[in-house]
Amino acid sequence: MTNNFALERKLTLITHNPNPIDELTLEKLREAAGKGPVLILTHHNPDPDGLASGYALSILLKKAWGIQSRLIYTGLVGRVENRAMLKYLTPEWQKQKTIRKFDPYSAIALVDTQAGCGNHILSKKFRPSIVIDHHQSVLGSGEYIKYVDIRTEIGATSTMLFQYLEAAGIEIHGRLATALFYGLKTDTRGLSRSTTSSDEYAYFKLLSNVDHHKLSQVEQAQLPPVYFRAFDNALRSTRVYGKAVITVLEQMHSPDLPAEIADLLIRLSGIKAALCMGQYNDTLNLSLRTTPLYPYAGSLIHQVLDGLGMAGGHRVMAGGQVPIGKTAPNTIEAEITVRFLQAMGEKGPGKPLLSVKET
Repeated sequence: MTNNFALERKLTLITHNPNPIDELTLEKLREAAGKGPVLILTHHNPDPDGLASGYALSILLKKAWGIQSRLIYTGLVGRVENRAMLKYLTPEWQKQKTIRKFDPYSAIALVDTQAGCGNHILSKKFRPSIVIDHHQSVLGSGEYIKYVDIRTEIGATSTMLFQYLEAAGIEIHGRLATALFYGLKTDTRGLSRSTTSSDEYAYFKLLSNVDHHKLSQVEQAQLPPVYFRAFDNALRSTRVYGKAVITVLEQMHSPDLPAEIADLLIRLSGIKAALCMGQYNDTLNLSLRTTPLYPYAGSLIHQVLDGLGMAGGHRVMAGGQVPIGKTAPNTIEAEITVRFLQAMGEKGPGKPLLSVKET
């Protein structure tokens, strides 16, 4: 009985959108976009969810209302899978260090990020017209933005853009379906972390239209030798503190490396939280991963980085950035380590990971 009910529920999710976007909401988005072109931005060092959702918004604007747009990202796309995604799925994105003129655009849209986050190129003197995101809101109560859709219960911004496309009657297949599927899959760990019925519905609908060859090109992207050397150095510098593990890297070849290290270390037996940090240019990049039940990664990273830098995240995944400035990097790293261990109820000096014996 239970198995049949679960199967019936899953089939229902595949054929019925649990939370569709209505026509009035679509019209409000169209009005906020103006006549075009629309400048679409995401966070620095974009991940698959940011790349996919921004690309999907550009398709929505063009096919639903004939509005042109421009996709610009900043920072580095370092992870090989993400670089492959740019190449094979979302080549419309253009990299720029700065944007000198905003006058040509009828609207500025932020996807997978928000005004006030500080993790994108848009300065405080420029106000976006559109914000679509699934992270915890940082918008001030008196801050006016024409169109805001922030839903923290949703597992990925890709899910939200899927809903818009479906509501507008736009076919989702090929590169578009594959990009949205990969963005949703990576941001929810294949639906294994906190998700909603909307995420499940989008996941299975997109899966049926994925270009599996292109998806394989992304997921199985070849890794350079420097990747394995970086992992070797990371594991040698990792220390275990009871139920917490910390990796402190030196200068990194990619700002995405802490996330990859943390993804691996959270699987270490007995670990409840894995924190990895490393320097990229003049910034200390951090990634935090936790187990599903404890602790809440988003709250923990805010506690650790309070007054030091920017932070954000969800239940089991979070990250942050700390500008190094004139302060010695090891001083900042030591402060973060102390705060993290205090929050986790652990003490130093810890044990080198590679010397920890099997239990």
